[in-house]
Amino acid sequence: MRARLAMVTEQVDFALAEVALRGAAYRRAAQDAADWQWPPESPQNLARPVVARALLAQLTAVARLRLWAQELYWLQEQVRLRAMVP
Repeated sequence: MRARLAMVTEQVDFALAEVALRGAAYRRAAQDAADWQWPPESPQNLARPVVARALLAQLTAVARLRLWAQELYWLQEQVRLRAMVP
C-alpha cells in the first residue's frame, strides 16, 4: 500500500506540472496572433484551432490530475483507517 501511495503521490506531482505547462501553452497560443482582433482572454479566441487544442490539452491534464488526486485521497483514507484498527 505504501508503494502505491508513493507512486500515486508522484503521479499527482507530474499531473500538477503538466497542468501548469499546458496552461502556459494555452496562454501563449491565445496571445500569439498579434493581428487577431480579440484580446487573449476573450472566448472568441476559441474559434482559433490552435487555441482550442491548447485549451483541450489543459482540460485533459486537469481531468487526469483530478483522477490521480481522487486515488491519492482514497489511499490516504485507507492508510488512516488501517492505522485505527489494531
